[in-house]
Amino acid sequence: MLGMVNHALQEMVVERHGEEVWAAICADAGVQEPVFVIMRQYPDQVTFDLAAAVARRLGVPLADALQAFGHFWMVYAERQPWGKVMHSMGKNVREMLPALDALHARLALAFPGVSMPQFRSEPLESGAIRVHYYSSRSGLAPFVTGVLEGLGAMYGETIAVTQIEDRETGADHDVFLIEFPEQAE
Repeated sequence: MLGMVNHALQEMVVERHGEEVWAAICADAGVQEPVFVIMRQYPDQVTFDLAAAVARRLGVPLADALQAFGHFWMVYAERQPWGKVMHSMGKNVREMLPALDALHARLALAFPGVSMPQFRSEPLESGAIRVHYYSSRSGLAPFVTGVLEGLGAMYGETIAVTQIEDRETGADHDVFLIEFPEQAE
């Protein structure tokens, strides 16, 4: 994964728990790099080890840690120069969801050789949106749930995210249902 992912995880932990906790997490994960180079590619295992160490250190299930990180990822991304790009791709969640794949395609051009996930959104008659998530990496569905929730927060919208198909239990990819409770009233 790109160093920006590890850097974002570091930023989240330091903002919420301090440098000392981050140092302990790195030690727990066997990571000795004091700084992650945002544009450098790191083995996926480094990120997975860090996420597991965060969960252990904070005493939460890994899925909860990944979901919190996914939500924070959107905060982090919005702070970066590509935050403006994201906002230019949609003025709300309904517009941004179909653009997620295009955003990742743009990132893939900037980072050749990096495996980017794919997203496909499917509007439903009910007004909800089904989001299909494809990735070469397994176990990241809780992170994606957090990303989708963070997307709602980024646009100031209340959304409900439910995973309805799970690759970990036999589906060929993860599928999420996004509902807009405020619009149902």
